[in-house]
Amino acid sequence: MTKSIIKERVINKSREFLYQKWTTKEGLNSFFSADNQVELKQNGKYEIYFSKDTSILERGSEGCVILSFIPNVMFSFKWNTPPKFKELRHSGYYTWVVLEFIELEDETLIRLSNLGYPDDQAWQGVYDYFDKAWDYVLDNLVKSCQ
Repeated sequence: MTKSIIKERVINKSREFLYQKWTTKEGLNSFFSADNQVELKQNGKYEIYFSKDTSILERGSEGCVILSFIPNVMFSFKWNTPPKFKELRHSGYYTWVVLEFIELEDETLIRLSNLGYPDDQAWQGVYDYFDKAWDYVLDNLVKSCQ
């Protein structure tokens, strides 16, 4: 059995605009990262760095890859555990994130689903961390669109 986190925001931008925010270097740097590597292809890199200091070995989502995408509709990627949870981060287990870009009349509903958290006490801290962190990320996305 696994647990999921689901967050939604309605943003007064097109789904094409929001898709670009999540799938390009410039877009990610506008609300989510200090730097990143995005290779928009299946199994392409999706590494988001929260520091530009390359001497830090674990700056973010090293090792994460794109799982699938439908341009302007859906985008999914593997997601790792933050460095502060060292044992779980190095376990080789990843959750995954699915972003849906749902066109409304003059707005877009963005739904973020972070899936695959083991229903295990060892993972509760990671789950709690991302339950808050994804709100922060989506709120930053909203601010970057104003």
